[in-house]
Amino acid sequence: MVRWKHSDWLNGHYELLMIFRDSCAWVEAAQTLWALPCLSGVWTEREFDAEADQRRDAQDILVACELMEKNLLGVTHLRNGKAVPCGSAVSCSRDWLAFFLPLAGLGSAYDVGDFPWGDQDRQWIVELNDWLAEIGKKVFCRVPFKIAAVGFEIQVSTVFDIDTSGAIEVPQGRDCGLLVPVGGEVRWYPPK
Repeated sequence: MVRWKHSDWLNGHYELLMIFRDSCAWVEAAQTLWALPCLSGVWTEREFDAEADQRRDAQDILVACELMEKNLLGVTHLRNGKAVPCGSAVSCSRDWLAFFLPLAGLGSAYDVGDFPWGDQDRQWIVELNDWLAEIGKKVFCRVPFKIAAVGFEIQVSTVFDIDTSGAIEVPQGRDCGLLVPVGGEVRWYPPK
């Protein structure tokens, strides 16, 4: 039995943030995201039992619209085989979708230490960045986005400062990873 508690959702989020040109694209993007085999969900309350509690159908457009008032929550299985809590949220303007993993929950899969403040081993971050980039690429195949960022919640917010009106110039020094569309495909630029 996997029972998630309120405390599993604390300490900030590591996330994939996707920004779309069409303000309604987040609906199909959320449906695509929650249909991925590595995700189980959805619930709308933080405390849930993944085996016993009633799920909501993420393919239902009405559930997708609930994103405006509540996050959609679930469980994801990482590359290392561990299950952690996850969720998705959108902005009030509905032009972006975030898929997030709370740091407290990630602590059951990785030694996150006191991230983002400590100086512990960061190999788990490289693994998580690549995994989230793969999820972003899968969503992009179905619902293209303008740009996406992967990283700690404060780091990814810098993506809003990148001009997406023309060809995107990827910053040389960046705290978060970027997924940038180029010629109908998306390229992954890890943090550096």
